[in-house]
Amino acid sequence: MVRNYTDEPVDDAALTRIVDAGVRSPSAGFSQGQRFIVVTSEAQRVAIAHAAHEEEYVADGFDPWISKAPAQIVVCVDKNAYLNRYSEADKAGEDGPPSTEDDWPVPYWWVDAGASMMAILLAAVDEGLAAGFLGSHNLEMIHEALGIPDDILIIGIVTIGHPATDRRSGSLTRGWNDRSTVIHHDHWNRA
Repeated sequence: MVRNYTDEPVDDAALTRIVDAGVRSPSAGFSQGQRFIVVTSEAQRVAIAHAAHEEEYVADGFDPWISKAPAQIVVCVDKNAYLNRYSEADKAGEDGPPSTEDDWPVPYWWVDAGASMMAILLAAVDEGLAAGFLGSHNLEMIHEALGIPDDILIIGIVTIGHPATDRRSGSLTRGWNDRSTVIHHDHWNRA
């Protein structure tokens, strides 16, 4: 995750390949509910940075990485694409009830959007670029700034650009979890 970029623009063809990686990532039932907004205009990047409270990052000594990134991809999901897909005959059965959100103990629209986000991050690295992911607590402002319909859910924003010298996050001082606490084999409590 990079939090500072140079002013060098991102090649349009590279950006297309990067977002295509997100488009081609898996989706439950091939629902294809992932949605993306590629943002390159300076005014829109600044609006998103403001909605994501970039000023607070800068006040804490970080660079204005959100607005400075030459490209942003807002990763969204259309939950209704999943509900509609799983109401079709091959999923619900010919006389099956329409799918509702309650039918999903794990809402795969979030899982699929996360897979798309990771595919985008990895594709950026494959293009020799740097990327970072951020969320915002002001999603309504981003919806408004980008004209996103109310029923489309934002999961976050990927910033993309050429890396500049970066101040590392203080979170990294926590270190890595001991593998034995996060990886289990065949059973949770057995060695």
